[in-house]
Amino acid sequence: MKQMALIANSTHELEYRLDVFKNIPGDKMPKSVSPEDLRKLGIYAGAAGFWLDKGRTKTMTDDGAGVTVSALVTGKSYENDFDTDGLMYEYPQSKRPSTYDQSRIQATKTAALLKLPIFVVIKPTSNSTNRDVFLGWIEAWDDISKLFLISFGFEAPKGIPNGTDDDDDPFTFTSSNRLLDTKSKNIRKRKFRFKIMRRYKKVCMLCDIKITELLAATHIRPTSKLGSDDVRNGLLLCNLHDKAFTEGLFSINPSTYEITYRNGGPDKNELNIINEDLSNLPRKPHPKALNWHWEQWLSKNRS
Repeated sequence: MKQMALIANSTHELEYRLDVFKNIPGDKMPKSVSPEDLRKLGIYAGAAGFWLDKGRTKTMTDDGAGVTVSALVTGKSYENDFDTDGLMYEYPQSKRPSTYDQSRIQATKTAALLKLPIFVVIKPTSNSTNRDVFLGWIEAWDDISKLFLISFGFEAPKGIPNGTDDDDDPFTFTSSNRLLDTKSKNIRKRKFRFKIMRRYKKVCMLCDIKITELLAATHIRPTSKLGSDDVRNGLLLCNLHDKAFTEGLFSINPSTYEITYRNGGPDKNELNIINEDLSNLPRKPHPKALNWHWEQWLSKNRS
């Protein structure tokens, strides 16, 4: 009986959230809402981070912890990970007791598992009086990199929340972006970045930088050369080493995983590279992708 009640409550909450968003004036996303109306509509009434209306959502979980209703996007840290189709959202790290943040992280995961959307609220410019509101769906999360992947849409995305990549799956080496529209390309780019951040624990492979804004999800075989978005066709590099890799200043020996530099430099010291090879990575790029880059690189730089 209790399980049936939880299902009934989540169904009612889904209808409630969709109706709230539908009744905001406008046919497209995002919708513009005043701060006063955010509170009147029950969309947002908290500080930075995730907000949950515990009074309304506590009956939706066994422990009464509630379910996240909305997320506030603040600051410039999201500029590289936000577009009109979705975003990557970092776990909250407030100055409150850790249990406060953990409860909101869990409440957000619960929204995903119950297939409930959350309202994503952003102030579009520093001078804006109204807030942009998106209907967001939690697609995945990772407790080590402390990231949520959120997509925007009027309907829930297909698939299972938090599906992981498996190294035993067949490797997809090539794919074409030529027939994709801008929206589809943005979605693929964001999902690829999330998977790379999750796989390599949000740390540059070569210098151990952990600042999200300075990290790039780099294709080994570029999409411009028909490279796929398979996570094993990717590296996680800081902006410096991403630029150095794409400019051909170094490659990765597919046999030894050793970082090998172009004749005449710059060398590892000039490039501030700390890790001389990738052999200690628990999960490595696919040999086929490394071989492709290695052969291309040798033909240009080692002949």
